[in-house]
Amino acid sequence: MAALPPLRFSVSIETMFREMPFEQRMEHVAALGFSAFQFWSRNGRDMNITLALKTALHLDVSAFIGSTAHLVDRQQHKKFEEDIIRAASLAVDLSCSNLIVHSGPVLASVPREEQHAAIVEALQAVIPIAQDADVTIVLEPRNQLDYPDNYLVSSDEGFQIMRTVNSPHVRLLFSVYHQQISEGNLSTRIEKHLDLIGYIHVADVPGYHEPGTGEISYEYIFAMLREKRYRGFIGLEYEPLVDAKASLRAVRAMGQ
Repeated sequence: MAALPPLRFSVSIETMFREMPFEQRMEHVAALGFSAFQFWSRNGRDMNITLALKTALHLDVSAFIGSTAHLVDRQQHKKFEEDIIRAASLAVDLSCSNLIVHSGPVLASVPREEQHAAIVEALQAVIPIAQDADVTIVLEPRNQLDYPDNYLVSSDEGFQIMRTVNSPHVRLLFSVYHQQISEGNLSTRIEKHLDLIGYIHVADVPGYHEPGTGEISYEYIFAMLREKRYRGFIGLEYEPLVDAKASLRAVRAMGQ
């Protein structure tokens, strides 16, 4: 029997090594033996330096935020499309695989079915952009404890949206942390819908800390993902309780 492939971990340099300059964080990712990193925003950062460093360090960029527009709000769809055009251009330059987007807050005066439909419309409109850039738009549900007004909470609704959009360039970002708080039954949901998941974020509950510090059995989840030969990235986006280097080594060992 062929050996199971290793998991593809990507380090969030927004939550790790925050005491250091942005560019220096990439050096620590590479020094620890990780092959990929993710970040949030390009604002205030020199992407030419980022490109030069990631190339010199032989790192992949797994994801960054493609737009902050609210997909539930049709009035923001033009901004969303403009943001994705700009982000897709950067994604090509950085050879980045994924652009992260969110639903936005609930519109109290608009029926939920209309907000659901608006998300679908926004995502369908940017499919040609994603195709041309060979990038995947990943939509992330968020829990309502940390984001009280957020529209998209349920991964089940997220998977419905993915099936309606029906494009390999639009997938769900499954945050194990958010979905444990929102709905639980993690491994069943992941396994059942793995074909619709383009990216995974990990952090433990409670506290948004490293896997192994809370109630989620990450040993089981990582083993299941290896068994199912999941080849997408797993973003290590959490706030470490201990030294970031020690934390990242421990999490990587958990997934081997």
